[in-house]
Amino acid sequence: MKTKGLSGNVLKIIAAVTMMADHTGMILFPRTEAFRLIGRIAFPLFAFFIAEGCRYTHNKKKYLGTILLLGLIFHAVFVLATGQTLFNIFITFSFSIILIYLLQRVKKEMREGTWQSKILSGILFFGMLFFTYLFTTCFQVDYGFFGIMLPVIVSLFDGLWQRKAAFLAGSLLLVLSIHTYFQSFCLLAVPILFFYNGTKGKYKMKYFFYVFYPAHLVILFLLDIII
Repeated sequence: MKTKGLSGNVLKIIAAVTMMADHTGMILFPRTEAFRLIGRIAFPLFAFFIAEGCRYTHNKKKYLGTILLLGLIFHAVFVLATGQTLFNIFITFSFSIILIYLLQRVKKEMREGTWQSKILSGILFFGMLFFTYLFTTCFQVDYGFFGIMLPVIVSLFDGLWQRKAAFLAGSLLLVLSIHTYFQSFCLLAVPILFFYNGTKGKYKMKYFFYVFYPAHLVILFLLDIII
């Protein structure tokens, strides 16, 4: 029996296509705003699936290590190529994953731990939260503190509809924190996400985004040089 709604794979493809539209506008058509507005859909969708990845991964260290390593590599390349020091989306999500893992530990300790372990887990989480906030005030991180917090907010809840509601709340906080008409188009991701049926999809696309992100940027930069 076919499940109604959209699988995770379909939503990731939507996120990838809208991200490509965003970068196409940024690199090839900087005067055409429509590309960039469509591209606002990408980040919130990817953020939601970072939370889903933390929920279902069987190897937490590998998941974090992959995202963080890619973030550091892309950051180094970006700095060398442009001279700009903006920390990319993979760094944003690395902070998100660390906070989610610490939050998962807090939840576990609250159920099973001693009072000492409960206090320690709380200190670790709020200490990392404070460090994250300071980092985003001192350095330019893609989508800032509330971009980091969007997956964390989603991860607070277990039920699918609860996670969708948390996604709505987190997206609103993100838009309000940025204060621009341009970024308000992030909210277009909300009705799309509400069609998510909670399934992964038929095909394995675990590393799709990891490959797609650098590949499409290289192609766009080559096109820009040729044109």
